[in-house]
Amino acid sequence: MTALLTKSVLDTIRQRRSAGETLSRLAGEIGIPWQRLWSLLYSAPHAADDSVDTSPVLRKVTVDGPLVERYRPITLDAIFGQAKVVKVLRKFASQPYSTAFVFEGETGTGKTSAALALAAALGCDLDQKEFGGVQTIASGEQSADAVREAYQHMHVAPWSGSGWKVVIVNEADRLARTAEVIWLDVLESLPAKTVIVFTTNEAARLSQRFLDRCTRLTFESDAVKLRASANQFATAVWTEETGKKPHATKIQKIVESTQADGRISFRRLVQTLAVEINTENDF
Repeated sequence: MTALLTKSVLDTIRQRRSAGETLSRLAGEIGIPWQRLWSLLYSAPHAADDSVDTSPVLRKVTVDGPLVERYRPITLDAIFGQAKVVKVLRKFASQPYSTAFVFEGETGTGKTSAALALAAALGCDLDQKEFGGVQTIASGEQSADAVREAYQHMHVAPWSGSGWKVVIVNEADRLARTAEVIWLDVLESLPAKTVIVFTTNEAARLSQRFLDRCTRLTFESDAVKLRASANQFATAVWTEETGKKPHATKIQKIVESTQADGRISFRRLVQTLAVEINTENDF
């Protein structure tokens, strides 16, 4: 059946997906597992060499809601400006094992989005959240009880998806001291098919013992290094939303206006784009 899934058919399915139709329903229509359909729609090759083009591709997740949600990357190939991080995660996803990561870097650089993209690459069902293998601990819930509850869930197989479980701990630098101590034990004996992703803006606030139990990946925010990726991303969003390609000078001014202290935040960039695009559409 997959032989009939031409590029034009897949593009149509992507549009229906963006309009809100569930992955399981679309997969059922064409008679293939939803994991296979996800791979066909979104997964970039796990490139092991530089001969394969792994340039990021803009993907519209939904047609509803604010711009920042419509273009939140939930696949590794949709992450702009973090080529080194994406390369590491692609390689890991091709041969995964139970482990923990620390995603560190400035706010708005895509740490949480990358964690979700990694979960998708491992075959978690993002639509089903915890039932699909993805659990999130918010920054205001970093208690010892939250860690114990999360650990219990790690031993339960998801109802849907590949069986992999990804726990995303946002702003881990706000962990209560007792919670960090419990994590030290948990990280020594993770259950099978379990990945923990800690995100943080201030990794220095975490103990060295804690950091030594994780693989640290730093997300780039330097404006000079990210300028080309930011311009590419902003141009793609503008073109998708307005139907016309913007002048390069306009995009450069938008990108420059969102910089702060020599840093670029993609979240701030999208928020600025939303205002500029709405103003453009008023004429």
